[in-house]
Amino acid sequence: MKEVSIVAATFYGNRGAEGMLSTTIGKLRDGYPGDLRFNVFSYYPQRDLELVNDERISIYSSTPAYLVLVLFPCSVLFRILGFFRFYTLQKSLPNSVQALARSEMLVCLAGVSFVEGRAKFLPFNIATIVPAILLNIPVVKFAQAMGPFRSLVNRLAAKLILGRCRQVFTRGEETHGYLHSLFRDRPLYQRADDVAFLFAKEYCISSPAPGLDQRLDRLQVLRAAGHKVVGVCPSVVIAKRAEAAGWDYRLRMLELINGLTQRGYVVVLYPNATRGEDMDKTHNNDLPLLAAIASGLTQEVKEKVVYFIDSLNIGQIHRIISACDVQAVSRFHAMVASLASGVPVMVIGWSHKYLEVMERFRQGDMVLDYTAGSVEPALNCIEKLLFECRTRIDQITAALPEVQQMSNMQLQYLLELLKSKE
Repeated sequence: MKEVSIVAATFYGNRGAEGMLSTTIGKLRDGYPGDLRFNVFSYYPQRDLELVNDERISIYSSTPAYLVLVLFPCSVLFRILGFFRFYTLQKSLPNSVQALARSEMLVCLAGVSFVEGRAKFLPFNIATIVPAILLNIPVVKFAQAMGPFRSLVNRLAAKLILGRCRQVFTRGEETHGYLHSLFRDRPLYQRADDVAFLFAKEYCISSPAPGLDQRLDRLQVLRAAGHKVVGVCPSVVIAKRAEAAGWDYRLRMLELINGLTQRGYVVVLYPNATRGEDMDKTHNNDLPLLAAIASGLTQEVKEKVVYFIDSLNIGQIHRIISACDVQAVSRFHAMVASLASGVPVMVIGWSHKYLEVMERFRQGDMVLDYTAGSVEPALNCIEKLLFECRTRIDQITAALPEVQQMSNMQLQYLLELLKSKE
């Protein structure tokens, strides 16, 4: 049985990452003729163990502390012991190191890495893949946003670490251009689209949150009565960026929901990052923000809002998105899920990663940068989406096959790599 290791994605927390992780596992199982075992290196190892019950999936820690104090030094030691042929001593090292060393490859599913202005995440970007490099395990980075590489530290780190990967897939032409500035014509990198575009409900393997069907039934009744339904997916990431910039993202979302309900629309409020048991934690958790938004709505407005404030998994989020007419999102993978479901979407985002994907679907006019100011531009975009709904659906569904084909290139690369090792 061959083993594949995966890092930088979890089942718990960021459900966009769960979509990438579940899809990668599901597609590899579909495409490989033999049995595969997966080693998932998670920064929520205990929570992931609680969510996933699959004997062919092992969960190991990749918390920053574990990476620095255990996985990195033990990978160095494993390599040294192997050089001197002390194989028995190698077996005394942690199971996580042995599992990585047995793997045919390490797949990195980071959504963004080596991004300018995110220096505090650079050590983690490096630490997640260096142990595999030390163990001579091929590293394949799936489509993600990277760059630009203006600062000396980010540029040197990217050249040194990305240059040691077997293959780096770039998500969007802008990211691809940044990699070209580093590596020119080296056959190290190629364009691809986010693997989450290939998600199917049968790939979802985490435990669902209870009570979804009753609220979905209510949505169906409202739509059957002629109401237009707008999904709203806020992001705690942008809320924190707004706070640092001196304005209140929560108030902006309240204005957006109030404006939509005043125009006669039903609003669906839902998260794309959920840590329901850890409501005091805001990293990878939109639920405290959603609760704060809901608490600020008047009773009259609340009657026109359907809430999904639970620890939803990626399969449930896809079902919610498909039950809406259009979407207004700040989460990248809520945007991806909307496009993959053929649901028109407008985005309030913070990075080039949103625009370069939306332009693939001829939807670039539906990307707004998060800024302090009036909520009117977002309301106008939503009204335009609803008015042009049929045309937008046609544009999205026409572009989707090519995007999915480029997403699938990454899986084909892995399958060919697995077969070449037989």
